[in-house]
Amino acid sequence: MDVGADEFEQSLPLLQELVLGADFVGLDIEFTGLRSNLSRPQQISLFDLPSEWYLKTRHSVQQFTICQIGLSVFSSIEGESNKYVAHSCNFFLFPTTFGILDSEFSFQASSVQFLNQYGFDYNKFLKNGIPYMNEEQEKKIKHNILTGNWRVRSSLDKDQIKVVIDEVTRWLDLAEEGDWMTLPGIAGFQAFEVQLVLRQALPDIWTVLRDQGIIVKKVSKQHRWYLENTSCDRESCWKEKILLSARGFSVFFQMLVKAQKVGKKNLFSCSLAVFGYFLGNPRLVGAQISKNKEI
Repeated sequence: MDVGADEFEQSLPLLQELVLGADFVGLDIEFTGLRSNLSRPQQISLFDLPSEWYLKTRHSVQQFTICQIGLSVFSSIEGESNKYVAHSCNFFLFPTTFGILDSEFSFQASSVQFLNQYGFDYNKFLKNGIPYMNEEQEKKIKHNILTGNWRVRSSLDKDQIKVVIDEVTRWLDLAEEGDWMTLPGIAGFQAFEVQLVLRQALPDIWTVLRDQGIIVKKVSKQHRWYLENTSCDRESCWKEKILLSARGFSVFFQMLVKAQKVGKKNLFSCSLAVFGYFLGNPRLVGAQISKNKEI
């Protein structure tokens, strides 16, 4: 089963249940490149310890990004010896583009050829990739959002938000208090981002996220104050929702690490370590795998 940004939040509870109830899990991680010639990395040896492999690869792989993760969850069949049921998913990932976050990454020709050979779907990666961020990025975004020191940086987001603000402003000129309009086609954490901008820019509107899109309602300033301080959709609540949505796959990955369903004394740990560089603290990951002395 392929899982992209559109399906991820809905699938997350089931995925968490499967992982927590599993005997073990397997991962296969695809990158847009592995070893950059520009960084002149040391030659990797089959006899390297996991910690050595990680240190040699860490610097080089920073120039690339994860584009897909294959996950297989294995659960033993009750009453059957050495028999398992496997549930497999392919997750398409794309770095979070939100606020000040606007990542840069490279492609390596040999990696692209490899992905093409095995039918990799670039549309799912580029158009519907699940967002993710590491812990350091999360701290910066959380601080900026909760303190109000937040701004749109991505040119794509700026263009989209400018169109939305222009559309809502034109509508406001003719609307009366209590009237509402719908902004369709805006989903995921970008829907929260658009609401944040609209509420900051226009003091006489209120926004609500619904299945059909963002509902914009014209309200008085007194009613706006009331909604901000009493609504279950008040600013403090949905700022937390923004963070949760922007973290994306990082939420699931951190749960996967805590579940400790992955073997620690094999090459698999190295894959997790590299993955952890993107979704966690690279130094902490390096320290963790340095404890492993066997392959």
